[in-house]
Amino acid sequence: MRLLLSRAWMPIVAGAVLSIVSVAPALADDTEIFVNQASARGVRPNILFIVDTSGSMNGLVDVSKAPYDPAITYPGACQADRIYFSRNSARPSVDANLPSCTGANIRFVPAGLNSCADASALLSGIAGRSIGRVARWSEANTEWRNLRVGENEDQPIECEEDSGAHGADATSSQRYARNGVATNRWSASAAEELSWSGIDVAILYSANYLNWRYSPDNPTQISRLRIVQAVGTELASSVSSVNLGLMRFSTRDGAPGDGAEGGMVTHRVASVSSARAQIIVRLNEYSAGDFTPLSETLFEAGQYLAGRAIDYGLNSEVNGVLSPSVVESRSPPDPDSTQYRSPIEFQCQRNYVILLTDGDPRDDQSADTKIESLPDFASLVGGSCTGTGDGRCLDDMAEYLFRADLSPTLAGQQNATTYTIGFGPDIVAGSAFLDTVARRGGGASFAATNVEDLTDVLQRIVGDVLQGSATFTSPAVSINAFNRTQSTNELYVSVFTPEDSLRWPGNVKKYGILDGQIVDAANRPAVDPTTGFFRVGTRSFWSASPDDNEVELGGAASRLPDPGTRRVYTHFASAGTPNLTAAANAFTSANAALTDAVLNTGATGGPTREQLIDWARGIDVQDIDGDGDRTEALRSVGDPLHARPAVVSYGGTSASPDALDQVVFVPTNDGFIHAINARTGVELWAFVPEELLGRLADLYRDPTVTARTYGLDGDVRVLKFDVNQDGIVDAAAGDRVWIYFGMRRGGRQYYSLDVTNRLQPQLRWTLGSAQLPGIGETWSTPTIARVRVQGATQNGENLVLIIGGGYDDAQQNYQFTPDASGNRIFMVDAASGALLWSAGAPSSPGSPDLQIAGMTNSIPGRVVVLDTNGDQFADRMYAADMGGRVLRFDIFNGRPRSQLVTGGVFAALGAGDTGTSNIAENRRFYYAPDVALIQRRGADPYYNLAIGSGYRGHPLH
Repeated sequence: MRLLLSRAWMPIVAGAVLSIVSVAPALADDTEIFVNQASARGVRPNILFIVDTSGSMNGLVDVSKAPYDPAITYPGACQADRIYFSRNSARPSVDANLPSCTGANIRFVPAGLNSCADASALLSGIAGRSIGRVARWSEANTEWRNLRVGENEDQPIECEEDSGAHGADATSSQRYARNGVATNRWSASAAEELSWSGIDVAILYSANYLNWRYSPDNPTQISRLRIVQAVGTELASSVSSVNLGLMRFSTRDGAPGDGAEGGMVTHRVASVSSARAQIIVRLNEYSAGDFTPLSETLFEAGQYLAGRAIDYGLNSEVNGVLSPSVVESRSPPDPDSTQYRSPIEFQCQRNYVILLTDGDPRDDQSADTKIESLPDFASLVGGSCTGTGDGRCLDDMAEYLFRADLSPTLAGQQNATTYTIGFGPDIVAGSAFLDTVARRGGGASFAATNVEDLTDVLQRIVGDVLQGSATFTSPAVSINAFNRTQSTNELYVSVFTPEDSLRWPGNVKKYGILDGQIVDAANRPAVDPTTGFFRVGTRSFWSASPDDNEVELGGAASRLPDPGTRRVYTHFASAGTPNLTAAANAFTSANAALTDAVLNTGATGGPTREQLIDWARGIDVQDIDGDGDRTEALRSVGDPLHARPAVVSYGGTSASPDALDQVVFVPTNDGFIHAINARTGVELWAFVPEELLGRLADLYRDPTVTARTYGLDGDVRVLKFDVNQDGIVDAAAGDRVWIYFGMRRGGRQYYSLDVTNRLQPQLRWTLGSAQLPGIGETWSTPTIARVRVQGATQNGENLVLIIGGGYDDAQQNYQFTPDASGNRIFMVDAASGALLWSAGAPSSPGSPDLQIAGMTNSIPGRVVVLDTNGDQFADRMYAADMGGRVLRFDIFNGRPRSQLVTGGVFAALGAGDTGTSNIAENRRFYYAPDVALIQRRGADPYYNLAIGSGYRGHPLH
């Protein structure tokens, strides 16, 4: 750190303003903010289902069994007094598979404990299942939680769809499920309702439906269209929390085969819970004939969603008259209007198109010019369609729907995501095209050949629609190596998705800064100013396709090297070398030091040592996506919940800043710190400390948890020593780059790596309780400063790290308590890690150099360090603790450690001094003070540059 201050005067510290003051009860864990977000019930998503009604849909196909019929009692092992379930998790897993009715770990709910009236109605109907957010009461936690095997199986379940309509029973006036009240889990007040956004989508199954699915094959023949109608009817009968509409290819006079172009709306998008019967009638009126105008129909779908002019719909007839739904969809509902009424009614309403076809486009060219003439088509997609022949604009139209704002009168961007389903054996050869359509449309592509496949595909899509995803970001801006007051116009953002299991998926993505705003790889605005979230259709710099606000798409996760070539390291003290790239520190199966005892493997139920190592390197040894291929790469990064990326520039020239060779360092909660090439997004190497190796097996198993554990969760601090200030790291000239990071909630260690050679990382030191007596959880990000300590062995530049004592988890409780750890401040040599000085209470272990009676609470925040006289040495420190105190320390450079620092409590603002638990006094300071430097009137100006590029002079050791 380099503080450049005018010597003409001495700045005055006007005061210390605390960043965050808490007088409310402490959260059990701040992850609750993410997994239990308080919000009103969401706006229903719109789904427009387009069904291929070409002549080939009349073709008969062999199926293993006829569609499900609730009037038939199917024999089997599933018990009628049980409701079975699976969960639609954000990541594919065994929990999302069809539940079994036999064996261990059966996922079921006793039918008598079902308080979800909506599910009861759907389970007994033609669907035999129900899709929506479902929670089960936990007596121990006094809250509604996700469905889990073997947990709270004697407690009732409730669903989001029943909110305000049905409570414990049909007669109760308390119709809202609520948390936190042990004596009554229901409330009559909507304001007390639980946050359904923190509950996963679940699929409930009746026993009869599962007995049908598990019944022996009974081959028969049925037309493709009839299969779609049957499965579509079941789908419409299994879900209530969406708006659903229908489209098909056009007809005239109700007679297919007359050359009608395009597609038509046959039922407007409407709440399926109220329009279910009519939607089913319309779907089952379909007949098949003629060709396959997919792009023309998707164009008409866009006209409808955007509320634009009716086109092909004006020539679409059913039984000799204009399609009744076209009339219903006019704006306003007027038989003479030529405009659609858009189904998009609300800001940020999610919209989806499901396009099902059994063949490639045919006789499908009349919409090409219309598509290329759509508003903003050229800027969003390109000047013209990219394909050739029939349907050449289909993928372009899908991308347009994904990128365009279909309702500009509403705040934010309203777009539509397209899913594709290739149905039947004839589409196999054309599935690559459907993959492209779905990819450009922001969705996914599926294939189905029979009743069961199509049922599962549609169920999966609707489950994904209902589940949605959340994105949370923590950005870091890279600073130009040659002019540190100027940004290099690059932004690195760490993102993650909350889960209720141990492992959360994460990623790191790169964006640009242009004219003061964040832009994507195409220099388009990346953030919607009305919502603060990334725009749909944005593509971050390292991503091959749009990744918008999807955590696991694109970014550094998509650029992970193949598992076999990844450079993954750990460190064993027994290895005798700090070189992480040495064979003795390799994280590979060939390293005999990675034993079952070290890795916590070998127990019954797995994983084995080899499985865990392969999995941690990125091999899908669990077959997570269920495709049977266990050698593919997972392309997965853990969550950087609290950690911000740090960026180091290694080379290039000041005339060519775009050529800077930068590395992004980011720690994650799977226990790794990743070094990422900032230009390409490719991981250079990853390091997992020895202390976290035994936790990997739990991450592999990924159990559902009530309170998660952590890995590396703290910020990275960089010390770059640039001898000649040229911005280029030259080890031969004495330049050095060291990084420092703690574990935060993950543990009580600090680590220092020498990354001067970005491809040859070295472990400099590890500090724990043995080196730092009384250290708490290592929350405090080290502050780099210069302090000269008489009689101490220091590096040539007198560079030190000043660290708060950390966090004591006794502070998780509401009641005030003094702390047994973390109530310290440490100063260590930046090169060797040797303890140079410490402060703490008189009774503290390790006999602190400065003993202050008021230091009885932990200090999790960063210590603020000032150079008040401009001599480039630290003179003052400020810190804040969990007892509501602010502490000030004055540093006297050149004195021995016993006389180096004086100071004490500067302000007592909470229960730390009174010891009371009065809520008004129970303040906890989690973060560092903000210190304002105020210029005296008439004084010369001063300059405060927080982080400098390095130091000249004495060599580092």
